[in-house]
Amino acid sequence: MSLDLRARVELLTFLVVSHLLSRSTTGEWLSAEHVVESTRMWFSANGANADWLQPVILASGALDVAQRVACNSPSMADIKSVSSMLCENLRLDFRSPLSCSLYEVCLNYLASRPSFTWL
Repeated sequence: MSLDLRARVELLTFLVVSHLLSRSTTGEWLSAEHVVESTRMWFSANGANADWLQPVILASGALDVAQRVACNSPSMADIKSVSSMLCENLRLDFRSPLSCSLYEVCLNYLASRPSFTWL
């Protein structure tokens, strides 16, 4: 099974937010185990299915995007900003302008990576 483009971007965005949340609360990026846990949480919350390769590739890019966001837009990476991107149930809140901005960043990231076009 394969995720469509929207699902890939949403998963990447969720993983980036997870990294930023971890960094803003603990000072550390997510461990590999926590990335897997966050990925499973997203799949469960969204009722999605995919082969194992897509989530692995997307998860591998999430830290790169999170680091770029933290470096280039530090105001998006503070705890208040990151918290505003999530609903109470830890899903992305697309009513938040920051969530929408980060979604666009993730979409552009995927579009700029030739290795992601075959996903």
